[in-house]
Amino acid sequence: MSFIPRVTCRRCGRQFSGMRGRCPYCGTRRVRQSERVPGPTPDEDMSTPSGQRAAVNARWQLIFGAILLVAVILAVVVLISMSLNSGGVTKPSPTVPVVPSANELTDPTVPPTATPTPTPTPTIESVTIYYGSEPLGDDVTISAPLTATASIWPMTVEIPAEAIVWESSDPNVVKVEVSADDPTRCTLTGVGSGSCNVTVTVYGASDTAIVRYVG
Repeated sequence: MSFIPRVTCRRCGRQFSGMRGRCPYCGTRRVRQSERVPGPTPDEDMSTPSGQRAAVNARWQLIFGAILLVAVILAVVVLISMSLNSGGVTKPSPTVPVVPSANELTDPTVPPTATPTPTPTPTIESVTIYYGSEPLGDDVTISAPLTATASIWPMTVEIPAEAIVWESSDPNVVKVEVSADDPTRCTLTGVGSGSCNVTVTVYGASDTAIVRYVG
């Protein structure tokens, strides 16, 4: 153990023998401090590399402390907001789907469509071709248009127009023109000299007359 005290250089921070008046490393003159006020340490002297390193370390410690403080504040704010949200908002209960029963899945009974009752075909016993109030006859000669009428018996129901059919066996001799207002009426018009049969048919019953035209 050495009895000679060691002195720390205030500039380079190295220690040397207290017997020397200057630092053997950097040549800085040794300053004798007052016995009442302790001299600054190398870390406290900003003019020394040791003091500069201490200042840098202190700056980084300050920055790290500020970052840590901000992180703690943010964590506290997040925790408070989460607790407020969880306490004020009621979590909705899940909706349970309704499963229909077997009776609901069964198709309802569809009533059968009623079949319309067909209209019965009327029974016609006779049809007679009339000219005016008299039957036309079996053989007639015309020289001008003649209006004939079909007399239907019995007339129990209304007979549709398509059920009353007028026909000429030779339209080049006599043509037939059925009235649009009354299908029982028909105009016989001569076209060319000759003779033909004019027939009216209603539900299977018919009457025929020989019509001659002299042009």
